[in-house]
Amino acid sequence: MILRRITEHVKNQNWFAVAIDFAIVVIGVFVGLQVQEWSEERADRKAERLVIERLIIEYEKNIEVLNDDQEKARTAGEATSTLLSMIAPEPDPAINDELVSPILIACVQNAKFIPVQGTTDSLIASGDLSLIEDAEIQRLLNQWQTSAQGMIEWQEIERMHGEELILGLTFQYLAWPTIAWMVGDSPKKSALTSDYQGLFSDKRFEGMLFNRFYNTNRSVEEMEGLKAETRILIDRLEARLAEL
Repeated sequence: MILRRITEHVKNQNWFAVAIDFAIVVIGVFVGLQVQEWSEERADRKAERLVIERLIIEYEKNIEVLNDDQEKARTAGEATSTLLSMIAPEPDPAINDELVSPILIACVQNAKFIPVQGTTDSLIASGDLSLIEDAEIQRLLNQWQTSAQGMIEWQEIERMHGEELILGLTFQYLAWPTIAWMVGDSPKKSALTSDYQGLFSDKRFEGMLFNRFYNTNRSVEEMEGLKAETRILIDRLEARLAEL
């Protein structure tokens, strides 16, 4: 009896209406998923736009920092060249603390690149770098990090040479409290007298200055190369921003 009733129910069922209902449900689910996917995609592109805008600002600031550091390196190189011109078997007796102090201070100063990368670090740490759909931008960002780290390591080598080697050698000949006093960094002069004749006829000093001159020029070139990479990255970011 039950089987007969089920059979009659199946026969009397409006399968066309059932099919329509089923289709409506399927289409509804599909449309819902599409709307959700579209909404998520729109949110991702909005987030990408904001990230790219922040990255452009960040790397423009890095160019400003590099420009300042280049100027420091150039100044150090020029001062080193001036000191090299004073090297002689019998240096000019007119060389004195007042003349040498600002030049020597400029020679041993060092650029220390501290990159602005708060947005970049945050993207890498959070894994949100994938928000940027341009694979070339991701590659350029990673390449920039590597290049910047290489330059920072080079600057550390340069700093050790300039501040530790050259400066250390001058302690044998110069009364540094007087040198510092001349540039306003010491409360009083030294009771001792600087030996410029000995310093500027020392072959070690000449060799260190020669190496320092090479290092500062290379540092300027390294920073110019990193600036070029930064501009390429900014151009790519701006192109991607225009697409969004």
